Amino acid sequence: MTNLHDLDFIKKLNKHLLNGGVIAFPTDTVWGLGALPTRSGADAIFELKRRPKEKHLIIMSDSFEHIKKYMSNYPEKAFELAEKYWPGALTIGVPVAETDSMAFGGVRVPNYKPFQELCSVIDGNCLATTSANISGQPPLKSADEIKKQFPNIIIIDNAENEIRGEPSTVAILDKDGKINVVREGAIKLTHNI
Repeated sequence: MTNLHDLDFIKKLNKHLLNGGVIAFPTDTVWGLGALPTRSGADAIFELKRRPKEKHLIIMSDSFEHIKKYMSNYPEKAFELAEKYWPGALTIGVPVAETDSMAFGGVRVPNYKPFQELCSVIDGNCLATTSANISGQPPLKSADEIKKQFPNIIIIDNAENEIRGEPSTVAILDKDGKINVVREGAIKLTHNI
């Protein structure tokens, strides 16, 4: 099991991320891949997953406070959804043309203590993320599967229980706050909040 209380490991982890490295970790939905939310971090994930650049990443964190800076152009409805469903399995996005970066298309705060512990020791407390798999293939289900597929990344194996395997719900909001559910997952959205 990964020890996120080991200062030497935390230093190694942050150096790996700062150098454009990718890590794998469990979340409340599926195993994820992550890097710092920078252009080089995003590029490293795209290359590792063989992911088309038009399929954007999401930024995840352990708290709304840390992720707010990535929501500067989000409509008020996004903040209402965040207040109601975060932490939880809801990814909130806006149309790509309105985002600050070509790489990032949404934000989320998972309801999963091991992921929150990971974010608490990462410089900046946020990760650019996607599911742990080669693009177009099913998500990998264990640290062992990830190690075989991606032997050169750091795996944060601190899962408390079996990962459910159901992805997050993805809701894209236009500038007027209209909700378009593009993927229904663990959270069933009611449009009256």
